[in-house]
Amino acid sequence: MIQQGGVMNTRKRRRGPPIHPSIKSRLGYGTSDTDDEIYEDWKERTSRVCKPCWELKYCPYGPLVEQLPILPPLRSEMEEQQIYFRKCLETDTVGESKPLTDEWREMYQEWLEDEELLLHQALNTLRNKKRIEHAGSLEDEEEQMHAWLGADIPPVHIYRAPFSLDLDRALDEADFPPEIWSEILKIAEEQRNNMEEALRTGHMDDRSPLEPARRAWFQKQVDKFSSEEYPVTIPQAFSDGSCNIFGHICPVFFAAEAMTETEEQRRIGRGHLGFAKMMRIVRRDDYRCQHCQKKLQDTEVEFDHIIPVSKGGSSEEHNIRLTCFDCNRDKSDSYTP
Repeated sequence: MIQQGGVMNTRKRRRGPPIHPSIKSRLGYGTSDTDDEIYEDWKERTSRVCKPCWELKYCPYGPLVEQLPILPPLRSEMEEQQIYFRKCLETDTVGESKPLTDEWREMYQEWLEDEELLLHQALNTLRNKKRIEHAGSLEDEEEQMHAWLGADIPPVHIYRAPFSLDLDRALDEADFPPEIWSEILKIAEEQRNNMEEALRTGHMDDRSPLEPARRAWFQKQVDKFSSEEYPVTIPQAFSDGSCNIFGHICPVFFAAEAMTETEEQRRIGRGHLGFAKMMRIVRRDDYRCQHCQKKLQDTEVEFDHIIPVSKGGSSEEHNIRLTCFDCNRDKSDSYTP
């Protein structure tokens, strides 16, 4: 049975849908841990503190998140992926030819109006092309896959990465050798022509030859695939712990402990808002529901935790907002950063 700080966890257990072995493994649980024990342990982990990004709007862990687990993909997703891998291996191509959706049509139209963005896209395409070409020049398949997929990040104390993506900085011809700049311009023109053709015909085609490095990796995925290794569904209790952007489970759920709380500990729980605090919130939000903007009477005012108490939200003013009855009930304990 799972223990917390060396003490047997004997509190009332919370049940949920069956937990697939792959989920247990990804989160560091043992095969002998029962579903009920895992649910109880995970409930304690995820409710004692909130994810920092919810309040900071920024992940403070940097490259450390790459060391954290990602929940396994669904079985249906992997089965669909296998169909794609096999098709690529059979046709010796990657990419697809398919109808242009409204979403892609809108993006293409925006991209075609941004000359600088097209150049950045071309530069990124060229970098990927060079990396794949280098990987394909290696003799060993494992070396090819390693060169294509990249190495593990270095130890965090020597890790360095540019903070800015430089997407707003104009590309300068003087920053590149003439032959490289010529390739960038050529790729940008090809991509422009492809997008214009897709908008004209309503069909997008991003197929290209399958290179040795990707062929080796695709074949490896097909050879080792077993649908039973992937869950049909993932219980929401675990998916709620994933980063909305990158998918990693938040480090705080593994590393948080009482001794690392700040000197002024967060006030967790509903507590008593107090009349003065309630009046400040009402005036700050102008007597309006912060969901539907309905003007509220004194008898209609409700106070909503932005980050729910059940997910570690505090009762400090910055985490409280005004809502009407209907919006507060619709929201329940859900939260999207």
